[in-house]
Amino acid sequence: MLNRIKIMLVIAAGLVLLACGQQESDTFNLELSKQKWNRPGVTWTEAELQLLEKGEKLYRTNCSVCHARDGKGDLQLGAPSLYKSPTVNGPKSDLIMRILQGKRGTAMPAFAAALSDQQVAAIATYIQNAWGIYTPDIVTAAEVERLR
Repeated sequence: MLNRIKIMLVIAAGLVLLACGQQESDTFNLELSKQKWNRPGVTWTEAELQLLEKGEKLYRTNCSVCHARDGKGDLQLGAPSLYKSPTVNGPKSDLIMRILQGKRGTAMPAFAAALSDQQVAAIATYIQNAWGIYTPDIVTAAEVERLR
């Protein structure tokens, strides 16, 4: 029962962060973004950098409550680390489906009703390129739409 209450509190906190996060500035600084996302052998387009930045903001709002800002998760909440996760490092479709459908029997909620195809694509792109994972792969809204 106590775990259920913890999960409900985490979800409630996430909803509060979602409401607050929607008021964040959407100011985009191309040069700062290039420095932040600099990867050996990877040249991002401005649109890709904007997607990564948007994904980071959406991750912080929707995912970091459980998976932590650094992606290391919180096992007490049942939220595993995303770093070296087979779902994150496997086919893009696995990550997209996990975001859309959640994971039955765990605290991972489905976001299909809450997030647009573009938002899911941004979060998936961010997760696959954050914390030293560096796929360097871009998830598109069209890929999300096909799986939805």
